[in-house]
Amino acid sequence: MKILVKVCKYLIILLGVFFILMSIDSFDGTDTFWNMLLEFLINSIPGIVLITVVLLLWKKELILGIIMFAFAIGLFFLFKFYRNGFENWLTMVIVEVPLLTSGSLFITKHLKS
Repeated sequence: MKILVKVCKYLIILLGVFFILMSIDSFDGTDTFWNMLLEFLINSIPGIVLITVVLLLWKKELILGIIMFAFAIGLFFLFKFYRNGFENWLTMVIVEVPLLTSGSLFITKHLKS
């Protein structure tokens, strides 16, 4: 169970890095450098927040599990998965499944111990 919890924590960090990596598309050369940098920083906020939360709450699995569930629900409404049905199913699998799985695993581990 300990190894699975660590794998989930690293998976969440990788998801945050993925969000930041996807924010690099703001450097498309159509605007000034400072506007592109500002757009990059704004677009990478979810990834930065996700990585920061995991690193700050590394040992507190219950709080981390609750926050991951809340983050998954927030991203569900942010990306508007409820409108498109299953048109964006791959995005939903990439974003929602790791957060919901790790959140439930963290809460389960805390309740077992």
